[in-house]
Amino acid sequence: MKLNKLKTLQILLLAIVSALFLSFCEWNEVSLENKLDKPSPQKTWTSDLFRKNNSLPIHQQEALFEKELQLIKNNDKLLPLGNLSEKIVVLSIGGNPDAFQTTLAMFTDINSIYVPTIDALNLSQQELIKKADIFILSIHSADKDQTLSNIPEFQNVLTNEKSKNILVVFGNSSVLEKNTFDSFNSVIFAHENHHIAQSSTAQAIFGAIPIKAKQSNHFSTESNGRLEFSTPSELGIDSLYINKINEMAKEGIRLGAYPGCQILVAVDNKIILNKSYGHHTYDKSSKLVANDDLYDIASITKIAASTLLTMQLHSEGKFDLNKRLGDYLDETKNTPYENVNIREMMAHQAGFTPYIPFYTKTKINGQLNPTIYSNTKKEDYTLAVAENIFMKNNYVDSMYSQIYKTPRSETGFKYSDLCFYFTKKIVEQLIGESQHTYLLKNIYQPMGLKTLTYLPLESFSKDRITPTEKDTYFRNQLVHGYVHDQGAAMLGGVAGHAGLFSNAYDLANIMQLFLRKGNYGGKQYFSSATMDEYNKAQFPGNRRGAGFDRPKLSGGGTCDELASQQSFGHSGFTGTLAWADPKDNVIFIFLSNRVNPSAENWKIRDLNIRTNIQHIVYEAVNNRKKND
Repeated sequence: MKLNKLKTLQILLLAIVSALFLSFCEWNEVSLENKLDKPSPQKTWTSDLFRKNNSLPIHQQEALFEKELQLIKNNDKLLPLGNLSEKIVVLSIGGNPDAFQTTLAMFTDINSIYVPTIDALNLSQQELIKKADIFILSIHSADKDQTLSNIPEFQNVLTNEKSKNILVVFGNSSVLEKNTFDSFNSVIFAHENHHIAQSSTAQAIFGAIPIKAKQSNHFSTESNGRLEFSTPSELGIDSLYINKINEMAKEGIRLGAYPGCQILVAVDNKIILNKSYGHHTYDKSSKLVANDDLYDIASITKIAASTLLTMQLHSEGKFDLNKRLGDYLDETKNTPYENVNIREMMAHQAGFTPYIPFYTKTKINGQLNPTIYSNTKKEDYTLAVAENIFMKNNYVDSMYSQIYKTPRSETGFKYSDLCFYFTKKIVEQLIGESQHTYLLKNIYQPMGLKTLTYLPLESFSKDRITPTEKDTYFRNQLVHGYVHDQGAAMLGGVAGHAGLFSNAYDLANIMQLFLRKGNYGGKQYFSSATMDEYNKAQFPGNRRGAGFDRPKLSGGGTCDELASQQSFGHSGFTGTLAWADPKDNVIFIFLSNRVNPSAENWKIRDLNIRTNIQHIVYEAVNNRKKND
C-alpha cells in the first residue's frame, strides 16, 4: 500500500515537472519542491479568448497572452517592481501555482506560500505575511472552467498595512466584479491558470515584460531593463545553433578542458539560453552543475565590482579618472606610485608589474609562517585565506609595502592585477565600508541578484559552489568556497581584482546594467555619460577602457572576431568570460572552473572554446537578421 502511494506521488511530481519543462526547456532548468498536494498544472487553454493558442508554438502563445494581460489598478506606479532588496512574500491560493512562484523566484529571493484554501493558512504563515515589505496574493482557478470558488476576504489576509500589496487573479473575471480591492496597490487579471499565463505574469511584475492597457481605465507599464526569459524561436533563431552550442560545451568536458560550465545567451533583452553542463569536478559522482550554482569569476570582478563602484562614485562626483593615486592615498607619497594617473592605472597603462606572488614570503621551509597564519580565527587573525587558515590582519600592510617597493616600467600597456588593489583602497576610503557590504546593499540586492557576492560561504552551502584548484603550493588543500587568486585570498577574499562568485544569470544582469548605461529596474545606478567615458579606448595602441576589456582594432582578442568594436567585457583566470555588445544587443556569459584540479590546464584557451561558442552566437544572430 505504501509503495503504491509512493508511486502515485512520484507520478504526480513527474507530471508537474514535465509541464513546466514545456515552458522553460529552451532557457532554463527548473527544480521544484512540492510540499503540498496541488491540482495538476493547467496545460491547455480553455476559454474562447485563448483556445486557439493550443495549436501554436510556445512563443506565439506567450505573445498572444501578453497582449491580453490586464493591469486594472496600479497605485503609485508600484508595478513593475524596482528595488528588490525589500522582503517579498507570495501567497498562492487554489489551483497549481508552480510556474508563477518558480518564475518569480528567478528574479530575486522570495518567500513562497501555497494553500488550497484561505482556511489552510497557518499562524506562522500569517506572521510571515505581516513582515513582508511587498506582499503578492495570487488566486488560481482549480478547474478547466477557470471558475474561482471560495474567494477569501482579502482584508483578513492583509494584516500588514505598511506593505505594498499586489493581487493577481488567474481565472474567471467574475471575481473582479464581486470584490473590492481597497487593500491592494496593484491588481492584475491574468485570465487563465495556464503555466504560460503564470510565467508571463510573473515576468511582467518585475518589468521584464511590458503590460499594455486594454481599456481606458486600465494601466500600462514599460519594460524596466530586466531580462526576459524567452526562446530562440521567438527571435527567429534556428534551434540548430543552440544544438551546436550544447555540443561544443559538452565536447569541452569530454576533452578535459573543464569539468562543467554554465552558458547564458541573451539577445534583444531576452534570454534564449541559460544552461548548465557537466559536473562540479571530473569525478562523475560529484554534483551535476545547476543553474543556481556559483563559480569563482576571477578577474571579471574587475568590472562587476571595482569598475562598477568607481563608475557610481564618478557619477556622484566623488571619483575622478584624471586624478593621481597620491590625491586619494597619502600612503603612496614618496613612492613610485604617488603620481600614477588613475585613468592610466585602470587601463593597465601605468607600467605596473603584472603580478606579485605575495604568499611566497609568508612561508618558511615550505610551510606557512605560524606568526602570519593561524589555523583558527582569533583576534588579529580574521582574514580567511582558506579553510582553517586565517592570516594576520596587519600583514595586508606588508603586501602594499611590497607593491610600493616594486619599480614601475615605462608607460605602455601591461596587464596587471595590482591596478585594482588600489581601486579597492580608494573606494573603501570614499564609501567608509567594505566594498563587499556596500555592493550588496546598494547595487546587487536592489537589482535582485541572488548569487553575486564575495565570501560565498557566508550565504551558501559548499555544495552550491564549484571548487577550483587543488592547491599544493600555498594552502595545501582543495580551494572550495574561497577565492582561487592567492592575493585576493590574503586580503580576506574581498579584493578589487578578484573574489566575486556568481552564477551566469546574475552576471548577465550586470552586463545588462552596463548595456543600459546604468539604468536597470527603474533606477539609474550611474550616468550614461560615465559609461561612455569608461568604455572607450583610453590610449592609442591600447584597446582597453577604464576597467573594461575591448576587442582588438582588427577584431577578436578576448572576444570572438565577430564582436563589434562597441562591445566590451572581461575574462577570468578560472575559465570565465562575460561580454556584451551594444551593436547587436547580445550578452554572452561562459562560466567554468577549468582550474580544477590544476591551474596548469589551459585546454579551454588552446581550444578557443569560449570564443568559438561566442562565434556560434553571432552566426545565429546574423543569420536571423538575413531572414528578417
